[in-house]
Amino acid sequence: MKLPQKPDSRLKSSAAIPSAFKCSALAMAACGLAAPMLNAADVTLVRSVSQGDHWNEANTSGGAIWSNGESASAANDYFVSGFTLRTTTSSSTFNGNSLTLQSGGSLLLKPGDANRTHTIDNLILDGGTINHGQPSNSNTFIAGAITLLSDSLYTATGSSYRNATISASVSGSSVFNVNLGTSDDLTISSASNSFSGEWRVTQSDSGNVSDFFATGNGALGNADVTIGSGIKFDVDYDIASSTKTLALDGIMILDQDHTFGIVQIDGDTLAAGTYSFADLNTTYDAFFEDGGTGSLTVVPEPSVYALLSGLLAFAWIAVRRRVSE
Repeated sequence: MKLPQKPDSRLKSSAAIPSAFKCSALAMAACGLAAPMLNAADVTLVRSVSQGDHWNEANTSGGAIWSNGESASAANDYFVSGFTLRTTTSSSTFNGNSLTLQSGGSLLLKPGDANRTHTIDNLILDGGTINHGQPSNSNTFIAGAITLLSDSLYTATGSSYRNATISASVSGSSVFNVNLGTSDDLTISSASNSFSGEWRVTQSDSGNVSDFFATGNGALGNADVTIGSGIKFDVDYDIASSTKTLALDGIMILDQDHTFGIVQIDGDTLAAGTYSFADLNTTYDAFFEDGGTGSLTVVPEPSVYALLSGLLAFAWIAVRRRVSE
């Protein structure tokens, strides 16, 4: 025989809750639902930022910088298309939650001196341009995180030298175009990047060599690398990109052991195998700086391995048949 359960005195029915408390709870819930919607605003750049003004201000010559008329805030995502956004001349961090550079939009780096750091915690490149606009600048740092949604550009051209280091992490699978002027250089110092697109590095005008450096271990990710004429390419770790392509028309400092699926030098495609600096320097002296100690290894495509495996299997079956006969 089951005894009737005694109701738990700790539980209260909704009727026992004061109406004022219920209203307050409903109001809090409504506020909680409304807050994310109010905070999730997309804000666009409505005019180019004039000299002397910068990305975290509300106004520039001609009026408001952003479509909401306010200065950049961590509550909003910001989009640049068709106009130019300007950094500060000192080190600073962009105050927005994210910054997206779309086609026709650009971010102008204007460091007032060497070793300025411009930080964007979430920089999204969707067809836009990062433009190093300060001549005679020995180095400026781009920090934070960069994601490529579509083919985009970093450029440093014009008078004198304009040097920069990308210490930001780099991800995405599009083409990261790098266009350097005479005597300019770009260093990728971040490590273990997940970038899987293509580094396509070119020089905008002939003259002194421009430098493209990768110093962090894994700085280039697992990506194709195209080095144009007039570019000196130097990597401080062993690249292991057995499914990617190295296309070299510039000059390589070969002091590491690199592996690619395809290697092209001056338009020639190397056969599978390992090539020492001495091997490469004999045939392609103009494309490798003297004194190299490293090597390039070309790994056959998986289809080649499959073909070889198939041939070996066929030969083994043929031998077995002859033995059984």
